[in-house]
Amino acid sequence: MLTLWLGAYDQGLAYAGLALGTYLTLRVLNFPDLTVDGSFALGGGTAAVLISKGVPVPMALLVAFGFGCLAGLATGLIHTRLGVNDLFAGILTTTGLYSITLRLMGRSNIPLTDTPHGIDRLPDLSAGFDDEWCLALSLVVLGLGLILGLLLSTDFGLALRALGNNPTMARANGINQRRGLNIGIAAANGLVGLSGALVALFQGFADVTMGIGSLILGLGMVIIGESILRPRSVPMALVAAVLGAVVFRGLIAVALALGLEPVDLKLVTAVLLLVALAAGRLRIPGLSAQSRSES
Repeated sequence: MLTLWLGAYDQGLAYAGLALGTYLTLRVLNFPDLTVDGSFALGGGTAAVLISKGVPVPMALLVAFGFGCLAGLATGLIHTRLGVNDLFAGILTTTGLYSITLRLMGRSNIPLTDTPHGIDRLPDLSAGFDDEWCLALSLVVLGLGLILGLLLSTDFGLALRALGNNPTMARANGINQRRGLNIGIAAANGLVGLSGALVALFQGFADVTMGIGSLILGLGMVIIGESILRPRSVPMALVAAVLGAVVFRGLIAVALALGLEPVDLKLVTAVLLLVALAAGRLRIPGLSAQSRSES
């Protein structure tokens, strides 16, 4: 049982970057970004290719973050420079990223457990835990949360929050909407790409289809976390996103332990999201009619 909960905790932390990236685009920027489905797989595929070729894990994670940023920047530029609808801009980028990721990987699946430069290159933390991933992932997520919290507390971060809450007022106060959206979407997808790399490391392989449904997963994690904590500040909202990722993966682990077939996980995901929405009575960040009318 301890192994089950440790595994769920580790998986939740690996997916925390996805939850934080979804929070940044949907809640802060009020931008429904479908790019995450492509940037998640891009990050995982990039990390798998580099690690299998002997690149150190930290460098592979950094490159995966950078590629995710480039994917988000592409969506931002399509939306802000070409005037394409936000949802359609994300769809266009995600569609293109599938081919880019497949071309980068060279095949649809890259295993890491059987390669001489695979996950055995991870440092031995010697922390005394049954699961050596626990401390490493906790430190990574803690660092990401602190950096994102500090960013959103700066003048630039306040400008990003203003763009999401009331873009008309933000423009009237001299805030560059194009630059803010481009940087915000790029940073969010960088987090998603990093999350994809961590998930690929944790599960021991990367697959070109691993990003399908990532937006729904991230949205579910954010809503579950907010239903539990009811955050009233940005730091608590970030904690809620991470907590939601851990709780969500815990619920999936319980469902599997009870004998649920893996093919039913997408249905379970939809049901959990529906329950969280109904119980919390929360508006879907970035997508509700209320949020649109307020902006």
